[in-house]
Parts: sequence; C-alpha cells; structure tokens
Amino acid sequence: MNEPQTSQPQQQPRRISLFDSDGLPWTAHLSLGWILAVFTVTGGMAGIPIGIYLGLWIRAKTQSALALLIYILLAGACATLFLPDSLITPHRADAVGLAVVVLWFAGALIGRQQIVRYYTQREGFKFRLTTALTLLFGVWYLNYRIRPEFPNDSWAGPLV
Repeated sequence: MNEPQTSQPQQQPRRISLFDSDGLPWTAHLSLGWILAVFTVTGGMAGIPIGIYLGLWIRAKTQSALALLIYILLAGACATLFLPDSLITPHRADAVGLAVVVLWFAGALIGRQQIVRYYTQREGFKFRLTTALTLLFGVWYLNYRIRPEFPNDSWAGPLV
C-alpha cells in the first residue's frame, strides 16, 4: 500500500555573506576602542587581513582589484620576512622589508583614492578622507571611515 508522504519544507542552506546588509565590510562596524584593542593585541599585524578584506570590498564596489593585489603582495612579503636566515639572505631581507613599507603606504593611498572615487560617484559630492591620517594610520583609518552609502538604494524619497 502507498504510505502518505509528508512534505517537509526544504531548508535553504545558510549563506554567510562577505559583507553586512548595508554592503559594508563587517570590520567597518568596529568602534575606535575596538580598533585600538585589535591593533594593540596584534601589534598592528591585523592591518594586513583588514587590508585584504577592504581590498575585497573595494573590488566588489568598484571592480578594481589593485588595492586587493597590493595587500596580498604585502601579506606575502611579510610572510617572507619570517623565513629563517638560512633561507633568506640579509640583503634580500632588507629589500623585502623596503617592499613591505612601500606596499603598506601604496595600499593605503590607492585604497583611499578608490574609496573617495566610489563614494563621490555614488553620492554626487566629495567624500573626504584625509591624506595625512591615511599615511599615519593606513588601513585602520580607511576601515574606520567607510560608512553606508547615502542615499541608500532602498530610500524611496521624501514622505508627502
């Protein structure tokens, strides 16, 4: 005999989004206190994964992968500096160290330029990111300053 079939609702697999509901990186919600705590605990090294994450966000928003590429190169260069002396000569270590410094500042400045351009095109007015603070704090400053877009896509206009 036929047994009655019970229909069970199909569960949708949970999707983990790379960005929040506003389209921002999850790290953009960190307050200044949390940013300082993460910086202190990691000795500033968390700036590299945050830079890669911001590079992914910039890539998603502007279709430019330059900032992402720079932060990936920075991560590789930093990893190279942790190699033992038997694998990397002091002369090469100095060159890689110089590359790390150049990539750190280049990533921050290029990320700044791309973020300013994105918000300016999106919102129609100049989005300000200070060059001096970008050079001083790098990706930490950029992460702290990005915000949801205005006007939001779901904004329906003024209420009448």
